Amino acid sequence: MSKNLKAEIQKALQNETLRGALGRFADSYIDSRAKAYEGRDFEALRRDIAERKSAAAQKMWELAEQFKKNAEARGAKVFIAKTAEEARQYILDVALKNNVKLMVKSKSMASEEIHLNKHLEEHGITVAETDLGEWILQLSGDRPSHMVMPAIHLTRYQVADIFSKEVREQLDAEIPRLVKVARKELREKFLGADMGLSGANAAVAETGAIMLVTNEGNARLTTSMPRVHVVLAGLEKLVEKLDDARAILECLPRSATAQQLTSYVSLITGPTPTALPDGTVVNKELHIVLMDNGRSKMRDDPVFVEALQCIRCASCLNVCPVFERVGGHVFGHIYTGGIGTILTAFFNEFDDAADIQNLCLSCGRCKEVCPGKIDIPKLILELRNRYVAKHGMPAAQKFLFNTVLPNRKLFHSLLKVASKAQKPFVSDQKIRHLPLFLAGFTEGRSLPALADRPFREQLDQLPQPKQVKAKVGFFGGCLVDFVYPQIGHSVAKVLAKLDMELV
Repeated sequence: MSKNLKAEIQKALQNETLRGALGRFADSYIDSRAKAYEGRDFEALRRDIAERKSAAAQKMWELAEQFKKNAEARGAKVFIAKTAEEARQYILDVALKNNVKLMVKSKSMASEEIHLNKHLEEHGITVAETDLGEWILQLSGDRPSHMVMPAIHLTRYQVADIFSKEVREQLDAEIPRLVKVARKELREKFLGADMGLSGANAAVAETGAIMLVTNEGNARLTTSMPRVHVVLAGLEKLVEKLDDARAILECLPRSATAQQLTSYVSLITGPTPTALPDGTVVNKELHIVLMDNGRSKMRDDPVFVEALQCIRCASCLNVCPVFERVGGHVFGHIYTGGIGTILTAFFNEFDDAADIQNLCLSCGRCKEVCPGKIDIPKLILELRNRYVAKHGMPAAQKFLFNTVLPNRKLFHSLLKVASKAQKPFVSDQKIRHLPLFLAGFTEGRSLPALADRPFREQLDQLPQPKQVKAKVGFFGGCLVDFVYPQIGHSVAKVLAKLDMELV
């Protein structure tokens, strides 16, 4: 783990405002999600989604061509971008061709992935975020910390300060008032925009339609008011049939925001008529960019293809204990959390995920709630394996794993030595401050002290049954043997009362 990441972790842990905001959300999400799924068979729903998404991944290029054919038959223009650069350039070309001065955006993680805003602004095009959370972050020069709720790390008091600077008026931290200010400010941008950009929650190959699932009216304004609409979506958003999109809709709002259904579900098939300021009605332009940028590489990987079953609900973040404590700016690159670590390795650079994968505890909570049935801890473990295969291990770790652990006698001898050497640093059976290069192990945590004598040397002191009715094999492992031998004694005591002998 790099020094920079360690510093970011410390900073986040010391930020009481951040931890309070994330903690309150995490607590409320668990109960709300459970209520949203009441009466539904979650296992059956996610098994269905996993099967549909897996099948779509296997036919990715076939579905892309089918989508292109059907969407273009309805008047849209479809471009399949192999790289982030191709996607950026196509969107810029559309903007320049249409003399776009102002582009409004609804929330799009794909646009964050390719740094689209910066690219357009470098060519003189003003980009206005219209998702409330994204607009807040744009005003403050911040970036998303969550894939669904980008400004979840901010409190309403912080938002009030940001808005106050924007409108040059001191605003109270009253949510209705803040929303009213946002509505007024953003309405002017919608009316003046030349182009709108949206993402897509699904792209339906059989009809050439895109599905948008939103809670704010900004997405419909973005896709309907400007004369040019551009959709940017990754190839993993492709599904074969409209019924596949329906299946995703069963879980997406419940898992993302703990709602049975979001405020708006839109299906856009082909360009729609739009009225110009002079009253003339014309068909607007609809451009759909389907982006690869590492997705086909993921599809061709027999292990990581599973990650393409992600529906971007971010429920894995909502239950992640690491995310709750440090947030997505620390536990993430562009895409955040455990699934974000995996996506980063393929959509960006493999080494971009090297540091953040260290934060995963492998607790498995994300696996339990994932509607795509993705085994995120397993995939992160595979990332670690591949990183070590590519870069090797630090010398100390290499010695530990390759020399010490395989040699049982050496391992036990070193633990015995450590049990003696630890004494100056032990207080109340805890090691709180190790010296020199070992200090990192006790930075922010205490370690349990090693026992004076391992459990294996205390077998003659174990309670014995009056008569042996059965013998029970007990594998205590290293922790019972060298750290908590009292657990072994307790097990033997219980067995002795049942006339069983521990062996």
